[in-house]
Amino acid sequence: MAMDSTSQSRRQFLKATTAAGSAGALTGLAGCTGGGGGDGASSNTSSSGTGSSGEQTSMGSIANLQNSYWLSWKKGYTEAAKALGYTTNVQTNEGNVTTQQQQFDTAIASETDTIVGQTYTNAAAISLAETCVQAGVPTILAVTIADWYTPQDAGDEYVQFFAPHFVNHAYTAAKILFESMGGSGGFVHIEGNRGTAPNIGRNKGVELAMEEYPDVERLGPRLQGNWIRSDSRKAMSDKVSQFGDDIEGFFGQNDAVALGGLTILEENDIDVPVVGIDAGEPGLAAIQEERMVASVSGMGPWQAGWSLVKCHDYLNGHSLQPAERMMSFNAPVCVKNTDEWTDTIERLPVVAAEQYAEAIFEGETPYDWKKMSVAESGKDSWDPQIDMQPMNRADMVEVLDWSDSNKPNNYSLPEAYTDQEAQKQITDLYKNRFQSNPLKS
Repeated sequence: MAMDSTSQSRRQFLKATTAAGSAGALTGLAGCTGGGGGDGASSNTSSSGTGSSGEQTSMGSIANLQNSYWLSWKKGYTEAAKALGYTTNVQTNEGNVTTQQQQFDTAIASETDTIVGQTYTNAAAISLAETCVQAGVPTILAVTIADWYTPQDAGDEYVQFFAPHFVNHAYTAAKILFESMGGSGGFVHIEGNRGTAPNIGRNKGVELAMEEYPDVERLGPRLQGNWIRSDSRKAMSDKVSQFGDDIEGFFGQNDAVALGGLTILEENDIDVPVVGIDAGEPGLAAIQEERMVASVSGMGPWQAGWSLVKCHDYLNGHSLQPAERMMSFNAPVCVKNTDEWTDTIERLPVVAAEQYAEAIFEGETPYDWKKMSVAESGKDSWDPQIDMQPMNRADMVEVLDWSDSNKPNNYSLPEAYTDQEAQKQITDLYKNRFQSNPLKS
């Protein structure tokens, strides 16, 4: 597909203007870019493409490279970049919003062609997205987004927002936990970082499952694990001190939380079912060792690759339809024995943890990155290789916790998200284009 020269010229003009205006102020931040490795940043170089210096460039923005989810995200990002011809630059911000903003500014001053990743807080999505839009640099910031803020509110270069269907994912994990508990008893729930869409949506999913299991009781309020093992160990220590042998199950808001809490349970000889979310290597190993029962995949590699692919399509003249710019996806739940759960679980596919670990973490991932691209494969041949759906207003309320109480005065949601015909068109489009599932048993 030929590149839209008008769109490209505008983007290059904006980039040049931003770079000229920012270069002096950003000299001291040079260590934030790929080669410098400052602020915990790292870089990786892949094959070249056709940018102004002879290759297309991209920055991937993530929290860290210390946990399996982010390592798998980097893997998908670098694979997609290699397939599409981009030089990569992975920047880690350790959850520091100021650091992340500085890294965006520096990448733009260095004339990067696209930026993809996730923001640590919902609110940060606004400044980061608008930084990219003002510079004419296409971006996808997935998973976390500010309340009542859509890609249309930022501008064309905020290509798409997408997120896991947090509610479905947590509901499924909780259902497996409650079934493993025999449908009754007390469980501990340790959450992640409060105020974020993933945390809010997962809490809703657990509550939804609890409605179906009236004999299951949460032992005290949720405690924060902040997505990390150390904080989750402390939270579980508090729960063990308070409830001891009354604990009959444990829901971890992600695998790091689940594994951190699990170590405390094991140290106190409390053997109960445990579930998590992310399906990173440590969680998958725990499932195979029967220390955990299940983990829902976070689809890190696919998320990263899809983000770069859609920005690549934008750079090559393909614009998404308005209702296509906010999407959710359903991912598989990983268990030891699929036969035990396929008749019980309805909302998500069920896959074997061993099979998933081999597909995602051993060698290259099974995704065809060029096949995901409209620019590379054509409008009648591209394939997202995952189950995706457009977000309408009801989805935003359920999955992202947008409500009238947190809606800004006089704000109007773009029409595409309330237009039933537009929503159906995108639903049908993605259903028809989803032709291959590399993780299918």
